[in-house]
Amino acid sequence: MAALVVVAAAAALVWANRHELPAAGRALRDADPAWLAVGAVVLLIWIADWVLLHLAARRVTGAGGYHEFARLLPVTLASMALNLAVKSGNVAGLAAFTLDSRRQGARDPAGQGRVTGAYLAAAQTAEVGFVVTLAAGLAVVSWDGRLERAEIVATVLFSAGLLVRVVALVAAVRSREVLRRVWTLPGRCWDRLLRRRRAARDTAAADEFYDAVAAIRTRPAAAVPAVCFAVAIDLLGAVVLWASMIAVGAGDRPLVALVAYAVSTLFGIVGVLPGGIGFVEVGAAAALASYGVPVGVSAAAVLVFRVFVFWLPLALGGLLAWRLRASPG
Repeated sequence: MAALVVVAAAAALVWANRHELPAAGRALRDADPAWLAVGAVVLLIWIADWVLLHLAARRVTGAGGYHEFARLLPVTLASMALNLAVKSGNVAGLAAFTLDSRRQGARDPAGQGRVTGAYLAAAQTAEVGFVVTLAAGLAVVSWDGRLERAEIVATVLFSAGLLVRVVALVAAVRSREVLRRVWTLPGRCWDRLLRRRRAARDTAAADEFYDAVAAIRTRPAAAVPAVCFAVAIDLLGAVVLWASMIAVGAGDRPLVALVAYAVSTLFGIVGVLPGGIGFVEVGAAAALASYGVPVGVSAAAVLVFRVFVFWLPLALGGLLAWRLRASPG
């Protein structure tokens, strides 16, 4: 139902601005190949930074380290595609790393716990890193007097959701018993839903995750590289949007690109559809238009940007996820 509402709203928006479609088409047709190439290069760096974030988290939890870059590049892309395809709070991507660890022979609960802990730490760090970009973007729009009610509401929703997850995670990792209950909650819910006798749950992986997070608490400096990589992910994303803007003639204004990226990513996080479909596009285009970029040209810039950071990773990562699942191991 929510998807139908969003699709209907998007269709109505396109229809209301149908006179801008020729301008968008011309902007795409005349896009500068050199700046499209710049966007592609930055995209590759952006993907590499995602890999580095996961490697930094794995190094902290003892699941691996930077020497795994080449092997985990396709795994990370597969994970990104799963997170883009499924609205799961970035939990869906864990499946790719779990499959990879099993292929590498880490079938014991302790090894799986370290892998799970590293992935969850990376996912949470990515959201914390976005806070830096969001704060910068909101500071710019506030300074310019362009902060709208929609951005305020979206920020409140994102902040509330992030706060709940952080509080829940902190509460869990401060008590081994609480973490065990949280860890086995999905299985217990399935038992109740299917009306079957409650089965004993293995909590060895939860214990390993607890120990991994405890190691982070005792050595917080070890998490600094992961935080830096997380912040860089969003800054590089803003650079991709900036290159997309220049390519289609939407102007060479890095701060505007930063604002549009922060707003669109925020809307994508609180949006109800996978990958923020519809919400990201509208948020970015509206932000660009508020800074005087013609609507048609704004739409063209956002379309190029989304091809870079959504459709290409989704297509390539989806193929890699299929190969990872189909491969023996």
